[in-house]
Amino acid sequence: MERADSRKSWASGAAVGLAIVLALTLSWRATGLYGLGVDGDAAWTLSAGSSLAQGGGLVTCLGEVFSLWPPLYPLSMAALETVGLDVLGSLRVLQLIALALSIALAARLAWNLSGSHVAAVATAGSLALSTRMHEYTVQVVSESFFQPLVLGSLLVALALAERFTRGRFVALVVLSALACLQRYLGVALVASIALFFVVSPSWGSFVSRLKRVAAFGALALAPLALWFLRNRLVEDKWTGGRDETPVSLGEALQAAWGTLVGWAGPAHLPASVGGIFVVVGALLLAGFTLRQPQARRAVLLLVLFSAVYVTLLVGMAANVVIDPIGDRLMLPLLPVLVALVWSALLGTWRTPTWLAGALVAAFWLDALPRTAERIDFWRREGAGGFHTRLWQEHPVTLALREVELVQPIWSNGAELVWLERGERAHFLRGGAKAWERAAKESAAAGGGTLLWFQDKGRPAANLDALEAHVQVRELVKVPDGLLLRLQPRP
Repeated sequence: MERADSRKSWASGAAVGLAIVLALTLSWRATGLYGLGVDGDAAWTLSAGSSLAQGGGLVTCLGEVFSLWPPLYPLSMAALETVGLDVLGSLRVLQLIALALSIALAARLAWNLSGSHVAAVATAGSLALSTRMHEYTVQVVSESFFQPLVLGSLLVALALAERFTRGRFVALVVLSALACLQRYLGVALVASIALFFVVSPSWGSFVSRLKRVAAFGALALAPLALWFLRNRLVEDKWTGGRDETPVSLGEALQAAWGTLVGWAGPAHLPASVGGIFVVVGALLLAGFTLRQPQARRAVLLLVLFSAVYVTLLVGMAANVVIDPIGDRLMLPLLPVLVALVWSALLGTWRTPTWLAGALVAAFWLDALPRTAERIDFWRREGAGGFHTRLWQEHPVTLALREVELVQPIWSNGAELVWLERGERAHFLRGGAKAWERAAKESAAAGGGTLLWFQDKGRPAANLDALEAHVQVRELVKVPDGLLLRLQPRP
């Protein structure tokens, strides 16, 4: 029996390893054209890290204090630049490592839940074939590092629930603190773990539990509190300041539900079918909890984390402006939910191996065409943001690489100017007033440069607003855009 169990363990470990290799191969190929995708937010983070490495503090390429997001991601970038490494090239490798860790830790979570080798392999394979996992590995986004920190914290918390040791406690504090410094929603992780241990008898009497939970919360949140204090001192705002949202509570809930439904439904069936799968998954999880008492502690922690995370996310979306609730903001729940569902599906009853294998194969075969299509698209067009053919092969971008720039620089692609030339640019909006302001400030500064990117003539330029205040000289004549030198009038 022991030999048979050992063979199963080796086989499942090898299968999880193959799933990880597949995932790394797919994501690596997806970034083969221009490297990692970089959007405006990513450019701000990259430039803040570069500014710090060069001694200028955490300041973005737009000259703004970096405070809208926590500091761990730009600090990582600053560390890479400080030791002389290519930041984007290094991140491409580090995010693959984070993807491998996320898949391995999720598979371990499924094993802890169900004791099923098949559930662990199913979890790893499902994540390896998930377009969502790849989409946020091939771009410069903070979720790539956030996921393994969350999964690692949850696994350490489960180990602590089995037996309290000082080493495990320290590991939990460190991982949770890092998660909060990577994403503000790491607070949901700390809160859910704290709630879990309040009711966990392994931490001693109720009074003892409260003391340990208070110590955990204080230590895990202390670095984030210091970051908030820094922001307050630097710009009199805790997190950069956010406007009130037009999104209602009902709309935020609907967006969260729609994301779950999108995850659950098969790729080639109507979206409404996903709702049925969500309900079936919840029923399976309830049955799993009833039939497998040894899994209840782990299920409680994961359900608590999911509930607290969604509650905090929806509450934020209904009060301040954040990114729309969708795949990206919900992504940290994906590995957790996949592990829960496969554990419930394969661990509730003694499912025959052939039937379990057939179920797993059916889900994988459904996901494979969509994933292959998406990876092929990224390979052909670029991984996203400014690292796509639209921007990289734009006539203005090609000219930008060759001409001399004079500060101040104005552009509707200010982040791309920094990415290509390492120079800060002012963001230029459409409309006569914005162009008039750019002209006046350039005239006051003794000259400047304007780069205007268009796609089939849009957005429209406002040359009349410029020429009323400065002399305009075309540096390079380009189709679908402008590259101009602005000079004061005599």
